[in-house]
Amino acid sequence: MRIIARVPDQKQVGFLVDTLRNGGFDRKDMIISDLAKADDERKTSSEEMADEVAFVKTEREGLWEAGPYADGIKGLEHGKRGFIVAVETSKHEASRVRAMMEQSGAVEIIQD
Repeated sequence: MRIIARVPDQKQVGFLVDTLRNGGFDRKDMIISDLAKADDERKTSSEEMADEVAFVKTEREGLWEAGPYADGIKGLEHGKRGFIVAVETSKHEASRVRAMMEQSGAVEIIQD
């Protein structure tokens, strides 16, 4: 299960990551993405994307499709600014993760 939070400020991202790590979650279970950079990525071609050192692909993409990680999140309000923090967790930990995200200043939380 994946829980995604949109937070408006980079300091809040750091606080959320620290809170999750103190709660027993490993950094490798998290994906952090800047929504402003996602807007820039939408404007670049797939050839330019191929030259990037690291690019996180979404689950919906085919072999030669490229796009920002945020585009693969159903229910996320596009056009909003901030950062997303996605966490892989078990179903029974979902409410605890949501509480941590809310306490860290998340303005939008999506569970899929």
